[in-house]
Formats: sequence, structure tokens, C-alpha cells
Amino acid sequence: MSKNRSDRHPSRQMTNTTTNRSSLSPLSRVHQRPVSSHRSSTRSMASSNTSHSRVPRSIQIEPGLQALLTAEGQAAEMIANARAKRKELLRRAQHESQVELEALRQERAFQYTIKLREATQLEQFQSKLDADRQTVLAQMKETMRKERKSLIHYIVHRVIDDIPIQSHPNAKRVTLNSGK
Repeated sequence: MSKNRSDRHPSRQMTNTTTNRSSLSPLSRVHQRPVSSHRSSTRSMASSNTSHSRVPRSIQIEPGLQALLTAEGQAAEMIANARAKRKELLRRAQHESQVELEALRQERAFQYTIKLREATQLEQFQSKLDADRQTVLAQMKETMRKERKSLIHYIVHRVIDDIPIQSHPNAKRVTLNSGK
């Protein structure tokens, strides 16, 4: 009965585990940690900071590891925030580029309609000029057909009758003397 009571006492269990550990090899002793089943009266440094857990002192994480885990959590949170910001920036940039692209399309469509209108106006103007030219040519041909004989007579009369015939200044003067 005393043996059972001594086995149940926490301090005796610690000594039992230390005796069991001494029989292990040095390498396996490094990886073994003593675990007590009851709460220790002295608090560890890690538990006095912010941890109020009921985990025994020997299982609690050392302060350096706790700081590393906290820093790792903060880094993961910062990375998640940065990724979220990047996604938001990409989404916003894509939206802005779509807006700019639509504005550019509308501007180009407006410029195209202006150019098309100008081109059709030029074509209309050109077709009007062609029609006017054809009309004038038709009138000239009709007038020429009607007055052809009088026109030929006028041209011949002006050339032959009204212009006196003079010899060229460089031509020899030949006098026609009949008896000399």
C-alpha cells in the first residue's frame, strides 16, 4: 500500500522518470522531457507573461519559441493582407483599364463617324461637280452643233478677210516691172 501511494505522489513520479531516463542512451535522453501530472506551484516564465493555460510547465512552449510563433503568425497575417491588397489593386486597375478602353472605343467611333460623314460629303460634292461638268459639256456640244456653220464662216472670215497680207520683213522685195 505504501508503494502504491508513493507511486501516486507527483514528486516521486518525477524521480521515477529520471531513473528511467538514465537507462536510455544519451541521444534519446535529449529528446525526452519530464512530464508531471499535477500543476506545479511555481509558474514558468512563459506562463507568467500572457499564457493562462493549465498545461504543466514542462510542456509549455519556451518564450523564444512563443515569440517566433507569434512573429510567424503576424508575418502570415501581413502576407495575407498584402495578397488581399494586391488582388484589390489588380481588380481596381483592371476596372480602370476597362473604363479607359471603353472611352477610347467611343472616341474612335465618334472620330470614325466624323470622317465617314466628311468622306460622304466629299463624295457628294464630287458627284455634284461631275454632274455640273457633264451638263456644261452637253450644253456646249448642243450649241456647237446648232451654230457650226456660222462658227466656221466666222472663223474663216476673221482669218482670211480681215487680216491684210504683208510680206515678211526678211523676204526679198521683188518688184514686178513689166518692161524695164
